[in-house]
Amino acid sequence: MLNLIIKTRNKKGDIMDAVHIHLVANHVPVILAFSSLILLIFSLFNNKKDYRNIAFAGFLIAAVFTFISFESGENAEDVVENLAGVTHDAIENHEHAAETARWFMLVIGVAGIAGLTYFRDDKKRGFRLFLYTSIVIALIAIGYLVYTGYLGGLIRHTELVSGSL
Repeated sequence: MLNLIIKTRNKKGDIMDAVHIHLVANHVPVILAFSSLILLIFSLFNNKKDYRNIAFAGFLIAAVFTFISFESGENAEDVVENLAGVTHDAIENHEHAAETARWFMLVIGVAGIAGLTYFRDDKKRGFRLFLYTSIVIALIAIGYLVYTGYLGGLIRHTELVSGSL
């Protein structure tokens, strides 16, 4: 499905495959969710509504890229599972962590929508609770994203496993 949506050609004229899409897309949620979290926390101290709105929009976009990363992961698995040095266990561990990260990012994406719509006005009842809850869930989600990325790195970067950095 994802390969039909994204048709990018590399220098040789080949269409970008699922592995490339996965490797490009999976960095966006980590960086954007973390940046959005920092911005949201910063908005607590200076009470800037614009910062808060940008943070919630960032959470929403990060959630979309999480979906793209997760969906491209299945096709990427089909490509790399038979390569030398790639173990089934490493792929499965990465996939299970990605599943958990995806659910947390779905919640953060919904929080992004709620923050941009219902809780746009900071005078709404429950606003502070919503804000602090969003921060806590974002911290957990980012932790899972980073862990998932680490496990993904173990699939092809054997130097991480052997400790020979």
